[in-house]
Parts: sequence; structure tokens; C-alpha cells
Amino acid sequence: MQVRVAQSSLAPAGLPAGRRVPRGNMRWYLVHTPAGMEQSTCKKLLKLIPADLLADAFTLQKERWEKRNGVWSIRRIQMYPEYFFAVSRDVQGLNSALRKLSFHVDLVGSAERAVMPLSEDARTFFERASDPDRVIRSSTAVIEGGMLHVTDGPLVGCEHLITKVDRHKRRCWVSVGEPGGGVLEALPLEVPKKV
Repeated sequence: MQVRVAQSSLAPAGLPAGRRVPRGNMRWYLVHTPAGMEQSTCKKLLKLIPADLLADAFTLQKERWEKRNGVWSIRRIQMYPEYFFAVSRDVQGLNSALRKLSFHVDLVGSAERAVMPLSEDARTFFERASDPDRVIRSSTAVIEGGMLHVTDGPLVGCEHLITKVDRHKRRCWVSVGEPGGGVLEALPLEVPKKV
């Protein structure tokens, strides 16, 4: 079965989908699996599928500030429950390999014959913002004269992407993806002072 790569739009998890690219370019593809099975499925796929079809499989996670019994703490959560990313140069070969597996895993869009890679802008942002464990850690910022300045963490230099800050819940909304076509992601940001 021939798999077509879709034009720019949003994937089911609300992520910006990329444009059609020539075969051979390394792209991130969204894969659906049952809830709670994301990380174990990634490990299985990396063992079962040849590296020329699947370069990597991983979940994206982020830290989230939570207040319990009056004490703030950080907890790690999965960004896209029921989904993970598969990195491949050959989406058609990857799709064929996934269809042969005995357990449930679907390349997003394969049922409609329109596989959607993550947009390049979103991929670049996630690669820059996440650590080697694919976790987006909390950042720290100050507000001086009405301007937000991120002083520490993965959002340093990304002030222009931050659209809203909630100091009380220690988070911000970051525009991820192409300008005008991206999505807003809630990411951890502590702003301890405003001067």
C-alpha cells in the first residue's frame, strides 16, 4: 500500500503537521498506542524494527508544577497520552513494518492514507527544549518593566514564543510550530519576582 504524506495541518494530538518532503529526510511521525503503553511500546519497536526503518521511538514529557498541602513540587508528565514519536527516513517502510506487528500500534494518518510528519519548526523547538531524556524541564524567569526575561532553563531565548504567563500556576503558553499555524503548549515556568 502506498502511503501519502499529508500537507500542513494539525495531527490528532493537536500538533502541527509538516509538509510533504522528499523520501530520505529524517522526520518525526506521531504513533498511536493504548494509554499507558507508550514507553513500553517504544522499547519493543526499537528491538523489533530495523534501524533503517526506525531510527528512534520516544515519548515527550514535561515537568509540571503542583501544589499539595501548601507545598510546591515538580512532577513529570507525558505531553501526549496515547501517542509517541517515531523517527524515520522511510515512512512507507515503517508503516509496513508496523502493520505486521501482533500488538496494536498505528502510524497516525495511515488509515486515511495520509501520514503526517511533525512540522519542522515544532521538531526543532522540541529538540532544543528537551533534555537527552526527552523531558522539557522547568524554566525560571523574571518580569522587569513589564518584559519577561527567561534566566534559566530550556526556554532561555524563547521569550518571543511565550504568549501568556500564569505566575500562580507556574506555567506559560508557548507557540510551537510555524508562525500563524502553530499550537500553544503549556510548559513549566517559574517567575519568582516581578520588578
